[in-house]
Amino acid sequence: MKTLRLRLLAILGAAGLLTVHALATTPSWSFENPKITSGEFQIRNACMMPAEGKLSRVTMKGGQGMSTESDNWTTTLQNMVEAHLKTAGVQIQGANDPAANGASDEEIRQVILQLNQKYMDIANQLNRHPKDIKKSRFTLGDSAALLPCSAKADVLVFVEGEGQVTSGGKKAMGMLVGGKSNVSEATLILTMADAKTGEILAFARLTNAESFGEKFVNQTEGVYGKALDRQFSRLRIGTYLDKKKH
Repeated sequence: MKTLRLRLLAILGAAGLLTVHALATTPSWSFENPKITSGEFQIRNACMMPAEGKLSRVTMKGGQGMSTESDNWTTTLQNMVEAHLKTAGVQIQGANDPAANGASDEEIRQVILQLNQKYMDIANQLNRHPKDIKKSRFTLGDSAALLPCSAKADVLVFVEGEGQVTSGGKKAMGMLVGGKSNVSEATLILTMADAKTGEILAFARLTNAESFGEKFVNQTEGVYGKALDRQFSRLRIGTYLDKKKH
């Protein structure tokens, strides 16, 4: 038992020394409809749907919710994506911004709920068959056009975050027994739909895994910022449309 404790202490000590290397690169993949990358469909105005971030903590005793941290992370993710879209020259509107067409706050809220439900209905298929985006297989339906912001927007943007924070003890045990139980990881999911027809035009997943930290929680920009810019360049969004395609 004493030997096990010493091994755990040694591992945790090594983790402290290696923390400086925890901010690893963030691999990502995306699928998009060719009419975006060809420039046929141009994205210069975006309507931001309310973001949703979900964090959970995994300890030696099992899983735990992180409701307060999840709420804060949700706001961080929304602000970060909006900031990078603006840097790319995209004009931003909020889906729940006051309507100029006379729609009430409650009417807008109901449309947002309806669209979020439709998105959830196709999310599993999107994850399983993302290549079918090229075939225009997935759509939210023409309900997308009911949002007041859709009148001036090219796309609706859905921002999701899914993260698992692993406790120090759980990580140390994972290092002893092997496997992935010593890793904290999170994925930023970005989906874009035609603001008029509801067709899903782009779907991206940016994943970060860390053995010695959870930078995706408190250093979100450092983890995802560059990967986001690469995605926007790939999609030729905003000012990227005017640059030579590589």
